[in-house]
Amino acid sequence: MKEKGTLKNSEQYFHIPSTFAKEVLYYPTMGGNYFCSEQYETKRQRFEQYYFCYVKKGKMKVFYKDGKYIAKENDFFFLDCHFPHLYGAVENSNIEWVHFKGAGAKEYFDLLYRKSGCIFSIDNNWEIPNYMKQILNMMKEDKVDEHVASLIIQHIIYELLKLSNQNQNIDGTIKQAVVFIEKNYNKDISLIDIAKQVNLSPYHFSRIFKEQTKYTPRQFLINYRINYAKDLLYTSNFSIGEIAFKCGFNSESYFVTTFKKHTGYSPKKYQEFIFKITI
Repeated sequence: MKEKGTLKNSEQYFHIPSTFAKEVLYYPTMGGNYFCSEQYETKRQRFEQYYFCYVKKGKMKVFYKDGKYIAKENDFFFLDCHFPHLYGAVENSNIEWVHFKGAGAKEYFDLLYRKSGCIFSIDNNWEIPNYMKQILNMMKEDKVDEHVASLIIQHIIYELLKLSNQNQNIDGTIKQAVVFIEKNYNKDISLIDIAKQVNLSPYHFSRIFKEQTKYTPRQFLINYRINYAKDLLYTSNFSIGEIAFKCGFNSESYFVTTFKKHTGYSPKKYQEFIFKITI
């Protein structure tokens, strides 16, 4: 890589969009997987594209619209690069990034920025990292299905909207419970265990948890386990049984049944589908 601060194994990919994509779709123009030192920094007055960045490891500084932010590991930032902006590594970091364009991107960015700014925690979201992998794999192999790429970009924006809505509505007590679930999803935890962490009765806790998240604590826990399982199905070589236990399911059969109920696919079929659209 020629960019200052990019380290060995960093990769950059490009895509030349079709006329149809330019007129109708969201479309990627370039992307990459960067390993960065503290010297990595990008500063622009204007660049007529939009930018997704997933911080896989390390920390990134972001200066945007007079705001100064730190994006830490498992954070995601979304920028409208038509305005002055700067981002760079605070320490050795690994980022995945995509530049894209498309009608409606400005309106979606403005909506998200008004609600939540430009930095999003995706600790509880395995969809966005998967979507980033899919679009970058297509660009790396120079096999971009522009219709699929457009859908992936829309899916990422939709996931950010869901995160934005959750962040606005969840109070500190429920956030504390969510953190407990995130740290203990692979263990045999119950409603009583979770409620005890926030000093509420199980009944009262369950009621306010659903009011604020739209899920019961059990539904939230299962969704978290399923999302983690999706990531392992895509990124690991573990067997279905190994993934089941790593995600907190007490049997492979229960995992398969629950996964199919939530996704419409068995774990094996889901894995085949994911790899099919990323080849």
